[in-house]
Amino acid sequence: MAPKSMDARSEVIDVVSRMQRVEADLSPAERQVLKAVRNDYDAATRMTIAELATRAGVSQPTVTRFCRSVGCSSYGEFKIMLATTLTVAAAYLRPERQFSDDVGQLAQSVMNRAMNAMRDCLNALDTEAVGAAIDILSSARRIDIYGQGGGSASLVEDAKLRLFRIGIPVCAYVDGHQQRMSAATLNQGDAVIVISNSGRSKAVAEAVQIAHSFGARTIALTRPDTPIAQAADIVIPIVIGEDENVLIPTPSRYAHMGVIDTIATGIADRKGGDARETLRRVRYTVASIGIAIPTPSTDPTILMKTIKPHE
Repeated sequence: MAPKSMDARSEVIDVVSRMQRVEADLSPAERQVLKAVRNDYDAATRMTIAELATRAGVSQPTVTRFCRSVGCSSYGEFKIMLATTLTVAAAYLRPERQFSDDVGQLAQSVMNRAMNAMRDCLNALDTEAVGAAIDILSSARRIDIYGQGGGSASLVEDAKLRLFRIGIPVCAYVDGHQQRMSAATLNQGDAVIVISNSGRSKAVAEAVQIAHSFGARTIALTRPDTPIAQAADIVIPIVIGEDENVLIPTPSRYAHMGVIDTIATGIADRKGGDARETLRRVRYTVASIGIAIPTPSTDPTILMKTIKPHE
C-alpha cells in the first residue's frame, strides 16, 4: 500500500506527478479512482465525492483513501491541487495524437508556423524601437543579456553568439542571482538586452531596474504592458500567439530570433570595417581547425583551396 503521508520534499510535486509516483502501490479499488480521474481531469475538479465514487464504481471511503495515498488530507484538498495543476498544464494532459504519420505534412505544419510567426512579427515590428536599440548597442562599452526559462535561455545564448562575433564585449546570464550581480557592475555607457516572451519574470525585471539605476541603457524584446517592458528604456514589442499543440516548439522564438538577427546586422553595419575584420579573424580561425599551420614557403593557392570561404 502507498504511504498515507508524504515528506516535505513532495510538497513541490504536483498532484498528477504524485498519482504517477504511487500508482503501482495503489489498491485495485484506488486504481479505479485513478482511472476515472485520468479519463477527465477537468470533470474531476467539479465532481462531488459521491459522483466520482459512482463514476469509478467504488465507495466514497475508497475515494478518500485514494486522496490520502496521493498526499492529500481530503477530497476537497485533492480537487484544489488538481485544479491548480490544470491551470498551468491542462494542455499537456491531453493524450490524443494531433499529427499523421506523414513526415511531409509534419514538416509543413511546423515550418508554416515558424514562417507565420516571422511574418506576423515583421508586420507589427516597431522599426523606430529597433533603430534606437541599434544606436545604443553600437556605441555600448559592454553589453549584458538577460533571460530566463527554456525558450529565452537559448535565445540569450544565440544573441551572445551574434554579438561577440563582431567584436562586442558581451556576456549572457540566465540565472537570476547572476543577473542581479551583473546589473550591479554596470555603468553609464553599458547596455542590457532582455529577451522574455512573457515579460513577467520578476527576477529579470528587477535586474533591469538595477541596471537602469546604475546608468546602463536597457532594451527589452518582450510583450508590451508587462513588468519587464515597464522597467526597460527601449521596448521592442513582440506578441506572437502560442500554438495550442504543446508538442510544437513555441513559434514566438522564431520572431525573437528574427529581431535579434536584425539588431546584430544593424550593429555590424554601423561598425563597418571593424566588424568585418573581426568576422574575418573568426572565420579564419574556425576554418583552419585541423589544418597544418602555414609556413612562409606554403603555396598560397594550396592554402586557399584548403580553407573554403563558406564551409
